Amino acid sequence: MKKLYILGMMLGVCAVFSSCNDEWKDELYVEMVSLKAPLGSQGVHDIYVRYQSDGSGSFLLPVIVSGSQENARNIDVKISVDNDTLDIFNREKYLDRKDLWYHQLPEQFYSFPTNGVCHIPAGKNTETFAIDFNLKGLDLNEKWVLPLTIDKDPSYVQNIRKGYHKALLNLHLFNDYSGSYASNAVSVFIGESTKDPATVATRELRVIDDRTVFFYAGTWWEEDEKRNQYKVGVRFGEGTIDEDGVETGPLEVFAVDPTNPTQIEPFGNCHYRRSVEPHATLPHIEKHTTTIYLNYYYTDNTSDPDHPIRYRATGSMGTQRSINTLIPDQDQAIQW
Repeated sequence: MKKLYILGMMLGVCAVFSSCNDEWKDELYVEMVSLKAPLGSQGVHDIYVRYQSDGSGSFLLPVIVSGSQENARNIDVKISVDNDTLDIFNREKYLDRKDLWYHQLPEQFYSFPTNGVCHIPAGKNTETFAIDFNLKGLDLNEKWVLPLTIDKDPSYVQNIRKGYHKALLNLHLFNDYSGSYASNAVSVFIGESTKDPATVATRELRVIDDRTVFFYAGTWWEEDEKRNQYKVGVRFGEGTIDEDGVETGPLEVFAVDPTNPTQIEPFGNCHYRRSVEPHATLPHIEKHTTTIYLNYYYTDNTSDPDHPIRYRATGSMGTQRSINTLIPDQDQAIQW
């Protein structure tokens, strides 16, 4: 009798576990569609498009179906431009500092090859939505954002949690020389003084064209008023490559503002050095290192217009890109 009781208990436990396991065969959550565009430190999602002289470019935005099971049906997700969110974002983040606002990318500079529909076939939980850019004539001095949203439709459920149905795509053009540079080796002196230099930890070099970038002079930042007067342009001249594969060449340093109100002026030998090296432990990763050596003057006539101050900046800035050689798309291959 006791053996029969124990056997009955064991069969009962097996039945319970079998029933619990069967539950995993069903979808446990509501399937929702989302845009994969996580917000960065500035509250937008940075995307990178290589600069092309004809203005062309493209980006693939991932669209996701959430759930515990594989997507079992065809879904056509409708995506459109969100004309409301960016204005609200700007006002909340920057208040009345309109000179810092992001600008919505005008419609003549982009298009959707699939007419605003991302088709996610059965059996896939992720698909990409193509965006084509035609950026010729775009003012690269501004910060451009393409705000997108998933439209409501009875055939699917938007993932409105934390705004996952929206995307603020912050457009960054890049070339071989753009990016974030370590700049603490650049000393900024007052006049010809050699004492107590000011330094800045990093500088963002942004695209002007395929061989030219700009940054802000001295200790000026993107948040400063009248910052456009302090843009230093750097054009990379044709270089020579030595037996070790290291490229060196001249730099042309100039004022981006043609009227040059801050009297940006180079001096001495301005040049660059570029090298490509394999990663120490990852054979598919290349390290592309660029170092620029700069000497230039500029005048601060904004802080105290009645008493402008002449500054001298001298030193080097460097950056390194890690590139996955197994990925053919350049914007994806670079480990941003």
